[in-house]
Amino acid sequence: MLDHFTISSLHIGGIAGLDHFTPQNGLGQLARNYLISCKVEGKSEKTIALYSLVLRGFLGLGDELSTAQVRMFLLSLQERGLRPSSVHNHYKCLRAFFNWLVNEGAIPENPMHNIKPPKVPRLIIKPFSRGDIDNLLLLCSGNRFLDLRNRAIILVFLDTGLRLAELTNIQLQDVNFEGELIKVMGKGAKERVVRIGKTAQRALLKYLLSRKDSHSCLWVTEERRPMATSAIQIMVKRLCQRAGITNVKQGPHTFRHTFAINYLRNGGDTFTLQYILGHSDLGMTRRYVGILGLYEMVQAHKMASPVDNLRLK
Repeated sequence: MLDHFTISSLHIGGIAGLDHFTPQNGLGQLARNYLISCKVEGKSEKTIALYSLVLRGFLGLGDELSTAQVRMFLLSLQERGLRPSSVHNHYKCLRAFFNWLVNEGAIPENPMHNIKPPKVPRLIIKPFSRGDIDNLLLLCSGNRFLDLRNRAIILVFLDTGLRLAELTNIQLQDVNFEGELIKVMGKGAKERVVRIGKTAQRALLKYLLSRKDSHSCLWVTEERRPMATSAIQIMVKRLCQRAGITNVKQGPHTFRHTFAINYLRNGGDTFTLQYILGHSDLGMTRRYVGILGLYEMVQAHKMASPVDNLRLK
């Protein structure tokens, strides 16, 4: 049965994850074919590379497709000290692969049918404080090219809640100042439009007026080369370190959390927030509602603390 799914004559060079995926047997070839299928379906290079990593690790344990083998694999990940979220991602990748095998008729049933997903602790989402934001912007308050660009990046992050990859991939033609809109390509190749406010618009326009290059991308380096996601990530982390921010994660995704919580705090609704953030369902969006409630509870308790209001000496 496995030979029926072998794709020996298909040109597959350049597909992320395949260059390092060497099939050792029929099952290995099936895994390779699955990655090709993911490419055809339009999954991102990053996703395919992750699937390749997970499948190589699983098939390295042997060619047995059993529930016991899957459990041993997940246990090995936990014993290696991987974070619960990483173990959960491995679980999802394997489940998707086995579902594909069932749909293709390669196996009769998914061996993960009775395996519950590993639990991922629900950690409290921590946004930047107003003081953190002020300190970050203070570091970008000059008129040098880097100051103008970094300030624009921070304000666009804060005013749109975009993911790092979404912000990085914005092209000049995607920005509509007249309509106050930015078109972005989100996860799963889903295009959406977000609004950008007046303050962020001014910062962005000031940065663009300082550029003297012919690139079509929105963000460029000091050397006037297109800016990669890693460069923006490093820039944000360095600014956070210089600003003395230590109580929250020093990365672009914290801007996304900050946007979501403040959007709700300022009167925004969850359904609109779901669209702006590009969430496929309300599950993640509702987490921000819970966090908002937590912060409001803290502020209310500061005013109404029974013990503090006793004025004890």
